[in-house]
Amino acid sequence: MTSRIILKNKKTLNLLDRFPRSNRNYLPANNKIKTIVVWSSNLCSTVNYPKFTSIVRHMVNISPNLKSMLGGLLISDAWLEINKSGNTRFFFKQSINNSILVLFVFNKLSHYCSSYPYITNTNIKGYKFYGICLNTRTYPCFTEFYNIFYANKIKIVPLNLYELIDYEFLAYWIMSDGSKVGNAMYLQTQSFSIKECTFIISILIHKFNLNCNIHLQRNQPTIYIFAKSMKQIRSRLLPFFLPSMVYKLNL
Repeated sequence: MTSRIILKNKKTLNLLDRFPRSNRNYLPANNKIKTIVVWSSNLCSTVNYPKFTSIVRHMVNISPNLKSMLGGLLISDAWLEINKSGNTRFFFKQSINNSILVLFVFNKLSHYCSSYPYITNTNIKGYKFYGICLNTRTYPCFTEFYNIFYANKIKIVPLNLYELIDYEFLAYWIMSDGSKVGNAMYLQTQSFSIKECTFIISILIHKFNLNCNIHLQRNQPTIYIFAKSMKQIRSRLLPFFLPSMVYKLNL
């Protein structure tokens, strides 16, 4: 955390000056603990903590070890909401059958959350479907992801996907929104255009040497990864997979 921010014009402005009405005593001075720890190794849950001040919200950053997970979820079922102040919060929802995945993600993000995951229900053609959803507090640090994954309030494939994606990113993508078919895999990319799916495939080919193509389902594009390619990368994905999701890797 830091109490200073760098503006676009390169001038440095103290957060205390930027938010003069914010409670300066919200965080008590820490003059006793001097232990050096690895950043994010000791982050605790903030569930049920009081509402944070503007100063505290701007001091919070996203740990680098969470970025691949967040990217893999955002390109699939997770989404972001941004408010008029330019602060953003993260949402992730799955069917109740995949509650273990949501709870696992929550445990990694509980430092950024004010409440526990909650049950949702949706009525579709007279049938009620139950899900489980989590959301974080609203933070400026999540706006970095909003600017990458959204354009004109619509989710897009990031232009820097090649730099973002790694095996952990791909593992969370598959766990969240991958469908096993035989020994092959579908990535459910119906919300993206054929052009965007072609862009994704070019990256999967060049970065992971995967054999994949586009299949249309109800005239919407999905990405099909051939069985041989899934077998090729299975061992690289497995360290990031939850036991309840390993069935998607056909183990």
